[in-house]
Amino acid sequence: MAETLHQAARFLVPAWPLLAACLLLLLPTARAAQSARLFSLTGLVMTLCLTPLLSGQDGLARWGCLLAGCMPFLTWHPGQKRSAACLNLLSCFVIMLALCSQRVLLVACLTTCGALILLLQETLSTARARLAWESMRLRLAGLILTLLGTSLVTLSPDPDLLRLGDLFSAVGLCLVAGLAGFASPRDEKISGPELALPDLLLCLSAVALMLRLPERQMTHLVLTLAGLAALWLCVATRHQGPRTLVALATLASASSVGPVPAMLFMSSGFALAALPGLPGPMRGWVQAALPPWPGFPALGLMLAGMMKSGITVPLLSLLAIGALASRAGLYWVLPPSSRDRSVILTLMVIGIGIPVAISVTGLSGCIWPLNWMAP
Repeated sequence: MAETLHQAARFLVPAWPLLAACLLLLLPTARAAQSARLFSLTGLVMTLCLTPLLSGQDGLARWGCLLAGCMPFLTWHPGQKRSAACLNLLSCFVIMLALCSQRVLLVACLTTCGALILLLQETLSTARARLAWESMRLRLAGLILTLLGTSLVTLSPDPDLLRLGDLFSAVGLCLVAGLAGFASPRDEKISGPELALPDLLLCLSAVALMLRLPERQMTHLVLTLAGLAALWLCVATRHQGPRTLVALATLASASSVGPVPAMLFMSSGFALAALPGLPGPMRGWVQAALPPWPGFPALGLMLAGMMKSGITVPLLSLLAIGALASRAGLYWVLPPSSRDRSVILTLMVIGIGIPVAISVTGLSGCIWPLNWMAP
C-alpha cells in the first residue's frame, strides 16, 4: 500500500498540471474559467497531500513543488482566458518536472521550455513582444552557458576546465534567474500575477539548481558577487518587486547553510508576485526581511553561514537590508480578498513557525541533505 502511494505521488505531483490543461482544452469555452479554478484548487490540494509522499526527493524538491503547485490557483481570475490558464498549467508542469528531475541536462531543457512558455504568455497577454524577447534572450543565453559549463565540468578533471565550467554554470544560472534584467521597466509593466508568477517559476528553477552546484571557490564567488550586485541595484532603483528576494536567495545559495534560507526567500517572493495590490508599506516590510515574515529567519540563517567566510559580505548585505527597511512602514490591515488574506496569513505562519521550529529542535546550523548534486 505504501509503495502504491509513493508511485502515485511520483506521477501525480508533477503531472497533474498537464492533465488539467488537457481537460481544460476539451471543455466548452463558457465553462473554461470556472473549470480552471476548480482544476487549480484540486491540484493545489493534491500537491499539499502528496508532496510528503514523494520518494527519492529531498526537501528542496518538495518545497519547490509546493511553491510551483500554488501558481495556477494564484494566477486565476474570473475573466481569465482558456489559453492563459492552459499556459499557466503547462508552465507549472515543466517546472515541477524540472524540480523532480535529477539530471542537469534535463533540468536545463525543461527550464528552457518554461522560458518559451513565458515568452508566449507575454506575447499573447501584452503587446510587448519586443521587450519580452529581449528579456528571454538573456535567459536563453544563460541556459546555454549553464549547459556549456556542465559539459566542461564533466569533460575533464583538469582544474582550469573545472574553474571555467563553474564560471559558465554560475553566470548562466544568474542570467536564468533574471538578475541581469530585473531593473528594467519590464517588471513594472507586468500587470498582476498572470505573468509575474510564471516569471518567478523560472527563478525558482534557477535557484534550485544553484543550490545543487558543487561547492567550489569560483561558484561561491560568482553567486556572491551577482547576489550582492542585484541586491544593491534593487536598493538604488527603489525596486519593490520580488526580484529583491531572488537576489537574497542567490546570496543564500552561495552560503554554507543549505537551501532553507533560499526557499524561505523564494516563498516571500511568490507572495509578493501573487499580491500586486499589496500596500507599499506592507510590501516593504516583506521585502526587507523584517519579522514576522519568512525573510527574517532566512536572513539570520544566511548571515550565520556567511560569517564563516568573512565579515565583508554579511556587512554589505545588512547595509542593503537596512536601506530597504528604512523605506518600510507599519501596515497591518489585511487585504479584502479572501485569497489574498490566505496568502498573507500563510506567509505569516511560515515566518513565525520557522524560528519556533529552529529553537525547539536546535536546528540553527542545519543543512538539508540534497539527494543529488550537479557533477
